Amino acid sequence: MARSIGSELDGRAVRSLGGGNRLVLHLDGELLLTVENDFRLRHGAEVEHFYPALGLSPSGTLGRLADAVITATTVTPAGGLHLVFDSGHVLAVAPDPAPGGPAHPWQLSSPAGLLCTGGPDGSVTP
Repeated sequence: MARSIGSELDGRAVRSLGGGNRLVLHLDGELLLTVENDFRLRHGAEVEHFYPALGLSPSGTLGRLADAVITATTVTPAGGLHLVFDSGHVLAVAPDPAPGGPAHPWQLSSPAGLLCTGGPDGSVTP
């Protein structure tokens, strides 16, 4: 991928969310951001922890991300992902899955295929 993940995600709105054993953000431009690892959703002083392996529903706090626009994207040195939304929410994906956990904590894809993924060793693979 010639462009950075921030240039791919910043300014895109969340059109819908999917749950189950992963969080799926359906974004503008037919992009899918899939989060399989544990993550936090922060809004002000409120922090909620999510564990996709235990199942999750895209309602409640997560449902507030519908129609929110990503304003800033950061990949941490360890391969975690932080998204800041215009709603004031911050989604932070942990970089390291637990032993036996998902191979990739998060992935970004388009209808043409995989664009970028966080690796099990903290790397980001375009």
